[in-house]
Amino acid sequence: MPDSESFRGRCFCGAVEIEVQGPPVAAAICHCESCRRWHCAPLNTWAVWPADKVRITAGQDQLVEFNKYGPDGPSARTFCKCCGSAILNRKPAYGMTVVYAAVLEESGFKYEPTFHSFYGEGVMHIADGLPKFADLPAELGGSGKRLEEPATTGMRS
Repeated sequence: MPDSESFRGRCFCGAVEIEVQGPPVAAAICHCESCRRWHCAPLNTWAVWPADKVRITAGQDQLVEFNKYGPDGPSARTFCKCCGSAILNRKPAYGMTVVYAAVLEESGFKYEPTFHSFYGEGVMHIADGLPKFADLPAELGGSGKRLEEPATTGMRS
């Protein structure tokens, strides 16, 4: 992977290092229950690349994979067994890999979300002008159904 077109990242403790090549296919803010529970946060920020553009450059032996839906499920969340940092989420059925935005933040990667995913499942209103999808845009395998922009930002009641 050429350095001029790649971004590097690492887990919290530094045991796992990752590199992504080129711009992401998409970047979004996810509100789904699975992401909220996985990250212990009201939302998750991510970007997605074709699987062959994502490479673990150090610490492969420190990675643990968890698939909520079983070994053949659609979402293989991967984290560092030393510090617990969420690193990526393999989407084998789509040939894509989600990398969590904070993993790449020190490498010059500019995270620029263009939509909200699974917005109806969320616990936090965000009035930022970005499209809000019930799941994902159609071009990413979702229904493409849009939800309304909230009037204000804040926790839902």
